[in-house]
Amino acid sequence: MGRSYRVGEVATLTRVSVRTLHHYDRIGLLRPAAHSSGGYRMYGESDLLRLQQILTLRYLGFPLKRIGELLGRPDFDLVASLRVQRQALRERSAELERISTAVGDLVERRLETGAWSWELVIEASQAVGASLTQREETMEAHYTPEQMKQFAAVGETTPPEEIASIEREWTELLAEVRANYDLDPASATARALGDRAEALTARTMRGYEPYPELTEAIGANYEKGAFEGNMLAPQAADFAFLARVKAAR
Repeated sequence: MGRSYRVGEVATLTRVSVRTLHHYDRIGLLRPAAHSSGGYRMYGESDLLRLQQILTLRYLGFPLKRIGELLGRPDFDLVASLRVQRQALRERSAELERISTAVGDLVERRLETGAWSWELVIEASQAVGASLTQREETMEAHYTPEQMKQFAAVGETTPPEEIASIEREWTELLAEVRANYDLDPASATARALGDRAEALTARTMRGYEPYPELTEAIGANYEKGAFEGNMLAPQAADFAFLARVKAAR
């Protein structure tokens, strides 16, 4: 029988906040294997492995609802999933190389020994958890407390399925834009990408209409490159490509 961990121990090991772990439990994404006689959440080794999957898929841009659907599929292949994650991570900037290495080591150990190395599961979770924490801190560094409250208000008034759909479409669109930087901006493919970007931007910002100052702050932060390096967000090169497409019309 493997070791069990209290929620605080999991938070310390993986650098994921206790609040986030509680949230994952509430929505059924990561339920602890058991509860102690005192009512404490107790996580097992399989829970640590599932948490590693959740963190990496979240980092790659998948919304939580979609992650739950993927992990709940009867044909879900854990090793294949880790391989895909490793490849996707390798396509990111040099900053992410440590995450790719951690996930790769986890896969290789499994394939070599037929057993999971729980130390490597923890290391992979630490690598991703640290990056996610940094991203959240970046938001707080560029927006006022009042604006952060407004972000939360938009999230509360926008249907969860709409948020998930927008997140998924941005992930897909940005991947296509980055794969086509060298396209003739006057080409039909480039124009189609430009049209999609304009429509998706309008759809994304619809919920922010009651908060014009927040909308202005979002634009200003992107203009000054506040989120450069966060590949889930539009980058300067993305904006430059879309500007060339617009100018070529």
